[in-house]
Amino acid sequence: MKNIIISFAIFIVVMLGALFSIRYLNSVCIKLEGLSMQIENNVQSDEWNKAYDNSLKFLNEWDKYSKKVSVFTHHAEIDNINIELWKLTQYTKEKNKDESLASAHVIKFLLKHIVEMEKVNHQNIF
Repeated sequence: MKNIIISFAIFIVVMLGALFSIRYLNSVCIKLEGLSMQIENNVQSDEWNKAYDNSLKFLNEWDKYSKKVSVFTHHAEIDNINIELWKLTQYTKEKNKDESLASAHVIKFLLKHIVEMEKVNHQNIF
C-alpha cells in the first residue's frame, strides 16, 4: 500500500510540473511574440530607431527567460531563436527591411513552435 501512495504522489508531482511548465512557456512566448510583432510593425512603418530599441528589449527579455525555457524545451529551439535574434538586432540597426521582417517572422514562428511542441496531445505523448 505504501508503494501505491508514493507512486501516486510522484505522478501528481509530475503532472503539476508539466502543467506549470506549459503555463510558463505560454506566458513567456505570448509576451515575446508581442515584442516580435512590435518589431515587425516598426520595420513596416520605417521606424528604425524604435525597431532597433525593441529588438534590444527583446534580446534582454530573451536573456532573462531563455535559461528557464531551456529546462522545458529542446536546446536546438533556443539556439535557433538566439541566432535569429542576433541577426535581427543587426538588421534593424542597418535598416535592412527585408531581412528584419524575415528574422522577426522566423522568431515568431519558433516561439509558436515551442508552444506547440509542449502542448499535451496524442502526438506529443506517443
